[in-house]
Amino acid sequence: MSLTTYCRYDEVRAALGVNATELADTVLALPVYEMGLVRELNRLSTSLNPAFSTIARKRDTDRTDQERALFAAVSLFAVYAVASQVGVSLPNFAPRSVSDGKASLTRFSGEPFERVLERVDAYKTDYRAALVEAFGAFQGGSTQVSRMPTMAVASPRATDPVTGS
Repeated sequence: MSLTTYCRYDEVRAALGVNATELADTVLALPVYEMGLVRELNRLSTSLNPAFSTIARKRDTDRTDQERALFAAVSLFAVYAVASQVGVSLPNFAPRSVSDGKASLTRFSGEPFERVLERVDAYKTDYRAALVEAFGAFQGGSTQVSRMPTMAVASPRATDPVTGS
């Protein structure tokens, strides 16, 4: 399946606060982002992705309440899981502003962008919990959210590698 089965490219861009010029469809269409999302879903349950695939093939009016809830939960989680993946490298390849005056290019960096990524990760965690709950209801039971311990945390760079400041 393609990434667009789970979420739209515009939704990922909206989560990051960027536009199509800053983050092109061709970048989001790279297989690595779909593979990362499928891996995240498989970490929750190896039966989650097949269940979602079955639901996605149905028309919305033919879905049960549990199927609609699971479809929405997977879609919301997908937006923020992909945004989290893309956000890691976005400062390196996406221009924040382009000027033709002296062919200048400014890239994303600094505290505002780091805050966006923190919020994206917070939403991803919240939507992961909602997904686990929706999947448990879909299966007819309840599923506990397993919290993974934080093994490593990235620290900000002291200098911007692009501008040198």
